[in-house]
Amino acid sequence: MSSPSPLDLPFAALSRASASLEDATRALRRGARVDLDGLPLGGAAMWLERYQASQSRRVVLITDTWEAARQLADDLLFFSKGEGPDASPPLLFPPLDTTPYLDVASDRRAAMDRAAVLFHLGQGLPWRFVVTSATAISRRVPPREALLRRSQWVRAEDELDREAFLAKLSEGGYLRVPVAEDPGTFALRGSIIDVFSPHAPYPVRIELDDWLVLSIKFFDPEDQRTVEETREVFIHPVRDVLLGESERALATQRIRELCDAIDMPTTKARALIDELDEGRAGAKLEGYLPAFYPRLESFFDYLGEEVDLAIVGVGESLKELREELARAQADFEAKVEQKVPAFALHEHYLDEGEVVSAWTQRPHALVHRLAQIASETQSADAPPGAALEGVHAETLLRIGAEDQSSLRAALRTQRASDPKADGLAPLAERAKRWLDEGYRVVFTTRTQTQSDRLATLLKGHGLSAQKGASGSLKSAGAQSGLEIRVGSLSHGFVFPSERLVFVTEEEVFGSRTRRAAKTRTMRQKAQAFLEDLRELKVGDYVVHIDHGVGRYLGLERQSLGQSQFERFRGEAQHAVEVLVVEYQGGKLLLPVTRLNQIQKYAGREGQAPKLDRLGGQTFAKTKARVQKAVQQLADELLRLYAERAASAREPLPPADRAYAEFEATFPFEETPDQSRAIDEVMHDLEAAHPMDRLVCGDVGFGKTEVAIRAAFRVAMAGRQVAMLCPTTVLAQQHFLNFQERLREYPLRVEVLSRFVDRKRQQEIIAQLREGKVDILIGTHRLLSKDIHFQKLGLLIVDEEQRFGVVHKERIKQLRTSVDVLTLSATPIPRTLHMTVGGLRDLSLITTPPVDRRAVRTFICTWDDHLLREAIQRELARGGQVFFVHNRIEGLYEYGNQLQRLVPNARIAVAHGQMKEGLLEQMMTDFVEGRYDVLCSTAIIESGLDIPRANTMIVSRADTFGLAQLYQLRGRVGRSRERAYCYLVAPPPAKLSDESRYRLEALERFTELGSGFHIATLDMELRGAGDLLGNEQSGTVQSVGLELFAQMLEEAIADLRGESIVRDIDPEIHLDLPYYIPEGYVDEVGLRLSFYKRFASAEDESGVMDLAREMEDRFGEAPEEARTFVRAMRIKPELRHLRVLGCEASKQRVTLQLKEDTPLDPRLVMALVAKDPGRWKLTPDVKLTRRFDQDESGDAIDHIESMLRALDGCLKSGQA
Repeated sequence: MSSPSPLDLPFAALSRASASLEDATRALRRGARVDLDGLPLGGAAMWLERYQASQSRRVVLITDTWEAARQLADDLLFFSKGEGPDASPPLLFPPLDTTPYLDVASDRRAAMDRAAVLFHLGQGLPWRFVVTSATAISRRVPPREALLRRSQWVRAEDELDREAFLAKLSEGGYLRVPVAEDPGTFALRGSIIDVFSPHAPYPVRIELDDWLVLSIKFFDPEDQRTVEETREVFIHPVRDVLLGESERALATQRIRELCDAIDMPTTKARALIDELDEGRAGAKLEGYLPAFYPRLESFFDYLGEEVDLAIVGVGESLKELREELARAQADFEAKVEQKVPAFALHEHYLDEGEVVSAWTQRPHALVHRLAQIASETQSADAPPGAALEGVHAETLLRIGAEDQSSLRAALRTQRASDPKADGLAPLAERAKRWLDEGYRVVFTTRTQTQSDRLATLLKGHGLSAQKGASGSLKSAGAQSGLEIRVGSLSHGFVFPSERLVFVTEEEVFGSRTRRAAKTRTMRQKAQAFLEDLRELKVGDYVVHIDHGVGRYLGLERQSLGQSQFERFRGEAQHAVEVLVVEYQGGKLLLPVTRLNQIQKYAGREGQAPKLDRLGGQTFAKTKARVQKAVQQLADELLRLYAERAASAREPLPPADRAYAEFEATFPFEETPDQSRAIDEVMHDLEAAHPMDRLVCGDVGFGKTEVAIRAAFRVAMAGRQVAMLCPTTVLAQQHFLNFQERLREYPLRVEVLSRFVDRKRQQEIIAQLREGKVDILIGTHRLLSKDIHFQKLGLLIVDEEQRFGVVHKERIKQLRTSVDVLTLSATPIPRTLHMTVGGLRDLSLITTPPVDRRAVRTFICTWDDHLLREAIQRELARGGQVFFVHNRIEGLYEYGNQLQRLVPNARIAVAHGQMKEGLLEQMMTDFVEGRYDVLCSTAIIESGLDIPRANTMIVSRADTFGLAQLYQLRGRVGRSRERAYCYLVAPPPAKLSDESRYRLEALERFTELGSGFHIATLDMELRGAGDLLGNEQSGTVQSVGLELFAQMLEEAIADLRGESIVRDIDPEIHLDLPYYIPEGYVDEVGLRLSFYKRFASAEDESGVMDLAREMEDRFGEAPEEARTFVRAMRIKPELRHLRVLGCEASKQRVTLQLKEDTPLDPRLVMALVAKDPGRWKLTPDVKLTRRFDQDESGDAIDHIESMLRALDGCLKSGQA
């Protein structure tokens, strides 16, 4: 008997079905055990959503892995769309990623999410689904009563004991920070408390008047502005260990008993107890959780009645549970062997029998991925879960649904057999058959972009799909038809009994990942530059636009001078706040109204710059040198632009269906910047002039995919592509990436480097000349005279600035005849982009990469067992490990120590003092997977992108700077696998406060870019000079980014013959106290940030926006701060009138005007002549207006009065 064809599979599945979904619903409602087979993950989600809605029962879903749990939660959310406001999202109860016996803290985000779910359940709040994994529910949890006792309702117009509330926050695990931007943190500013509870969509701002709660407002953590007001909010703990007085007392007693039981030396026992009692134990807290409570409870104790269970993947879930318990037992035994006090396994975990008992006490559906018929007799030594793994044939409900694995295989086979043929033919054939049989066919895509692509491709096959359909997705009996829905469904399925088919974009185009985190807006990215002073500390270096590099000494209150008459009258002396900067030969006192004239110096960490001399010539000479370099640069840019505009070549034909299919197979979601860069490159290739485009973005930000798309278009059009790389390692890396992406297409990719033997090189060169090699990747070897292309169409240059002068000249020759695409890993700021964007086609990729999953960061001391586990776990999943020690001394000893810990690991040692060839060989071998562990110095900080390397261990992490640690950590987490970073440092008690802060910041901020305003800023500024070639290196650094960009813009305008209007910054002197008082904004960094943002505001509305934000964040502003805002409001108007300086008092206002002021001299002279007793104009263009002593208003009122009078004196067209 022949097997059914792929098209007949759904109907074969229907013949095997013995039950419907309605049968499964009735069986579960009867309160019995229900065994189900033939129900893929997506289908299980659809049934459970339907079951919950029809029966109004709450359901706990348990899967084998956390990844499957997240997918199931997404599927439930997908099927709940269109079901009305009651369709609340599922609660996700995550597992902890380490056992309690390892001295590392579990993922703080996971701990917070667990606490939020427990609170939700314990408080009796409404819910429909809880989705979790078998390992997550095996850990014991704090008693419900203790969790609720540390939680608090806060209601507007109720009383709140401020000190008791703050104590609850600290004891419950909240971290006090200057600004509450991340879940699990709180900030305190006088009578205002900001709290970011992990279950809340936004943090809340609680404003108090003594004991009375005046208001509660949700605010956006990005810009700290109010989103909406609320009447009440619930704040709950964010960790399992609660450090209240009663808990600490009990823990001290129980841990002392543990220490006595193993005869631990008294001094060590006392040190451990003191650490725990003072909350300094950090990672050890979790291991001693049982000590803090009389008894722990389980997840099931929180559930209450009327709850059903569904275990999806029964056998796999039990297997994961057993492995977790075995891991924990091994870690416990390691503690015992080390003679370290530890609680037994049963104190931390439910055993398998307890878990199975908890499952079977409630109605439960067991969804088997592969049902095994139970034996007649149960073995005596069988584990407790064996009874759930086996099924009885007579009670098994076979649903008969199938996943889409056969469709995946058909599409893969089609592309591999003949890539130029129609790659989607198997899909179109199936879709037509399903529609003919009366099925409802639903395609799902994660983004609207993919939806549009898929609709276009299906239309090419004569299939018209309804886009943006709404309504229920889970109901049976819907009309047949084809539709595309935007949403997240993990797996498609065919449901013959329901006449229903779901196909996901992953099944059509291949695996795809996404990033759920919010992306920062352009305004927020730009604001990072304005907020660079927020992290400024006393002793840091700054760059002033006129005076150069100085050292920041802090903010000081400076008294304003008084006239003899004012002193005689006994008037109070006023003050203004100034920023003090130390230079050689003196100090600069910079008014806070002009803080936009400085920026934080961005040199390399550990290298102190030389201070410039105040009033000296050093910075003037530096500016002159930079001016000359900038002039040359502008000249070269203009010349290249002219040459390229004059040449022509045959454009590429428009993109065809093959390209549409190829771009859809990209396994990530394109970021907005990446999509824009791809579109710009495609537009260039279809233009009549050769392309010369530069794509900028950090390593891993998606530049390579831009190059691959361009190479695909050019190569499929019959032209050859060359990719030039500065190092052998990068060439090999690009070769592997290109090979992987193009393996299903008839394009031949080769690599030329020193690691390809001479005979093979000659073969490749000969075949290249004959046109048999489509894409050639290599080092400068590609520029040799013996390399001849049959028809070169595109040259891709990676990091052009790293090539020598000779090679650059060869590249320049090619620029006028072939398309050139240059990639740069040097991120550049938007200001520089705007400057050179009109000369050299520039694409900027600044959005963090899609699904660069949060790197799980641990702070730990050196522990052989922990590090062995970390390395073995990575190797077990086929990955690689970076071990970083930043001194060559001791590096080989560490390599030997790692070899003893993990004898089966292949370990390589690399550092910057090795011979170039040997270092390249080591790195290339690691890239190609010949080594498992790379033991190296910080040379891996930049340039390497190795998706398989997803664990990093940093030795003596306390000796690294924050930005350097951040960059190092960025080397891992570049694939869909979860990445781990272990920061090995001395115990917390032996660290300096600064080192501890750096490490805790990294552990806390795991998301890419989260909270690292200054780290990312430093990297962007430090690399900016390299963008434009080696000759520019250091010029940006020596004068500051803003000044460099301004100089370049002026040089280009000058060469083009355009007029240059330089911005001015008016200096304001008032006889009023105008500053932001320390008692109002007590954190110096925040005050500096606000001062600079006010000084940089472009117009009055910008100033008022900031004023509203300040009042929103800190409450009603005091008089001095309100006066400061009033002063900043007039600054944009003074700038418009080209006022260099403004001195104002109650008696007079004087404006120092620039020669190019938009005021009409004739009209101003007429105004002065009309009332010479009040107005005066001097030859040096100083305009003064006098006021009588009895005239109402202060100095600022008088300035505004004078500006109103001058409104009628503007030149025509200048109003």
